[in-house]
Amino acid sequence: MKTSFFKIVLPAFAILLAVGLAFATETGTVSQTAYYQHPDGVKSVTIGDDCNPGGQINCTYFGYQLYAESSLSTPLRRNP
Repeated sequence: MKTSFFKIVLPAFAILLAVGLAFATETGTVSQTAYYQHPDGVKSVTIGDDCNPGGQINCTYFGYQLYAESSLSTPLRRNP
């Protein structure tokens, strides 16, 4: 009796635990708004959290330099 109980309940419990934990996780990425000078004017784009003002490599969007604010005074960069 005990053996058949564990053969049925233990796999079912493992499956329920796996499904429950799959929904409990969340991603750690943070998105931010960046700005760039387009021929039509200043445009905004949503980017990941790898670009910040203190990096070494320029962050670009289709070849346009990205900036932290719409005044285009602080360029965004990322570390290698």
